[in-house]
Amino acid sequence: MKLILNDKENIAEENTIIDSLWKHNSNFTKVDMHPLRVTLMDNNNIVGGLIARTWWGGLDIQYLWIAENYRKKGFGKDLMKKAEDEAIKRKCHMAYVDTFDFQAVNFYQKLGYKEYGHLDKFAHCYTRYYLSKSLKSSDEC
Repeated sequence: MKLILNDKENIAEENTIIDSLWKHNSNFTKVDMHPLRVTLMDNNNIVGGLIARTWWGGLDIQYLWIAENYRKKGFGKDLMKKAEDEAIKRKCHMAYVDTFDFQAVNFYQKLGYKEYGHLDKFAHCYTRYYLSKSLKSSDEC
């Protein structure tokens, strides 16, 4: 037996570890992970987007970005609404996201997300916030 520490990307190793974890998890409930992406286009240029996935009844929002000159015009809200609507169609009952204090905490709170935790001292000076929101969907377990 040996432990190998590596800082180089190895997709095959990562996939083995991830796939093995999901195989274990499938003993408890069906694994139903699906990507979800909403892209904001202007004249064939990407000016914003949301990258997420849905799984186990949750919308896992991973990335949200709007180009500087398109901000404060409601596009972020539109992206979130589109993703949440699709998540409900996929039978999700909750959504969650994390963000830093210099990013979009207030934005998510205005959309109904509530803080359920935070971590201080990222990069020694920022706070990372964890937020969630209930979605209108049928509850299953």
